[in-house]
Amino acid sequence: MLSWLQGKQDVNRLIAKGQYPKAIKILQRHVRANPKSVHLRKMLADVLERDGQKRRAIEVLEGLVQEFSSEGFVTKAIAVLKKIQRIDPEQSDAEVMLDTLVKMRRKNQPPAKAARTQGPPPAAPRRAAEPKPKEKEEDLDEGLVTSIIMPSEFWFEEAAARRDGFNWSPLFGDFSKEELSAMIGGMRLLIKKPGSIIYTEGEPGDSLFVLASGIARVYRKTSIGHNDQVAVLRDGAVFGTPSVLLEKPRNRTIIAVNECELLELDKATFDGIAAAHPRVAELVHKLHTQRG
Repeated sequence: MLSWLQGKQDVNRLIAKGQYPKAIKILQRHVRANPKSVHLRKMLADVLERDGQKRRAIEVLEGLVQEFSSEGFVTKAIAVLKKIQRIDPEQSDAEVMLDTLVKMRRKNQPPAKAARTQGPPPAAPRRAAEPKPKEKEEDLDEGLVTSIIMPSEFWFEEAAARRDGFNWSPLFGDFSKEELSAMIGGMRLLIKKPGSIIYTEGEPGDSLFVLASGIARVYRKTSIGHNDQVAVLRDGAVFGTPSVLLEKPRNRTIIAVNECELLELDKATFDGIAAAHPRVAELVHKLHTQRG
């Protein structure tokens, strides 16, 4: 691990200097030593793309999709598929991989609440300071990160070994291939840094989110204007549905604890998908109702 930390510093310096071929060689060496590392393979794909080697970057990412889908981590597989589509919008293999993803669904899917309850128990709710404006995100980072156990960069390998139950987001569990394909096609991938405000209570909203990876905290304003932490969101969590279904303002403030990958679906796109696939609207309404 220490050798990789040194190597990571070298890689970051090489990337900053635009010396991508050298960075690729270092990453390939570490991937050979740690072939199951999701973190290393994502880094390798990113540098390959920067170096213009799109086909090779896609091959690395396709391996991650296959691994995620075979283990039942569908939300993470979808997030990687969106990265492939960003690199090459004409990538025809994405449809084949989506078909594989759907076929690999587990017969015994975890209950909807599993996406938010597995893993280390969250800290007891505490009174939080008023979230600061987005331009001061660095001030939020220090306080948030130090108060929660952070996952290692080998979280996927560890979770797969434990057979963790957060495999499926409740949003995707019951969709057919056609419905799932439409949802994936309509979503965009967002990456939020630690301390970033995903959205703030009271502001207008027109999209829902699925947390593909990472941890986020949920705050609600009290009658005297303080923000209390009311929940911790983990992989697979769905939030923001009131804004899409009921056109209501955001009813919580949500802040990224560590780097979060989010799948976002805006209302206009959702309405178009629902018009073509009415059951999609029914399932999202059902999920919203179950969550109260």
